[in-house]
Amino acid sequence: MQNERKKPGFIKNLIFTGQLTRFTIYLVAAVPAIIFVVLALLVQVGVIGALTLGPITIGTPIDFILFAMFLGTGTYGFYEYLRLRRVRKIDGRFPDFVRDLAESRRAGMTFTKAIMYSSQGNYGVLTTEIKKIAQQISWGSGVDEALASFARRVNTKLIRRTISLIIEASRSGGNVADVLDAAARDAREIKLLDTERRGNMMSYVAVIYVGMGVFLLIIAILCGSLIPAMTGEGAAELALAHGGGETLETNDVVPVFFYATLIQGVGMGIVTGVFEEGKITSGVKHVFIMVVITWVVFKFLVGM
Repeated sequence: MQNERKKPGFIKNLIFTGQLTRFTIYLVAAVPAIIFVVLALLVQVGVIGALTLGPITIGTPIDFILFAMFLGTGTYGFYEYLRLRRVRKIDGRFPDFVRDLAESRRAGMTFTKAIMYSSQGNYGVLTTEIKKIAQQISWGSGVDEALASFARRVNTKLIRRTISLIIEASRSGGNVADVLDAAARDAREIKLLDTERRGNMMSYVAVIYVGMGVFLLIIAILCGSLIPAMTGEGAAELALAHGGGETLETNDVVPVFFYATLIQGVGMGIVTGVFEEGKITSGVKHVFIMVVITWVVFKFLVGM
């Protein structure tokens, strides 16, 4: 009976798969968010009161709910932004790594030795990931498993496609060096196309932000001048002239615009992320920015 291959521990497995940092980010964002949700409930039932600063009231239940949302979307959005920026740098150096693997194979090295040799080189931010591949191999994992773990950890179309091609080439045999060269050229071309696509999409991102700004400006003008003229005393006089009836107050109308603008900001933030990176998760940071701007405008300019 063959001895079972030694598997890495739980923590090492989290490090290999890139889930340890993600779990920590979720924990850091979730704990304060839960606290703000509890504060919102306490304010709602009257245990604690909101803070009033002149015409501005801070600490209402919706404020605490939004604070929780700010922490969640802001923390995750910032993490996702840094991760994607790092991944783009990895994608930029990845073709060099594959090309060097091809040269090492031509020099007579095995695939395992080629990876170990490449882990001693300098590939910028990709160097750390190559060292993780080498460490995983040294701890008993197969080359295919280590490369697949790397692809899952970075999780980009470019690397998943190229790693899949490399694994299939190593399994089928033949001239692996030529396959690696072709994979390096293919990866470089895909990276150039992706960079061009992102450049073209930035104009759409700018249009969405301008549209959100114009929408907020119109809402602020309506809430600052038109709605007060149509409610309160003006509405009471109009109702009296038409035979009485209930009248609306400004405080009854402004929250409707506020909630509508929040929904608009969330939707436009998600769309912006899809335009920018092709992923809904990339829109989290834009949701954070747009919701914060909405809250600031209504809280400090409109005076909700």
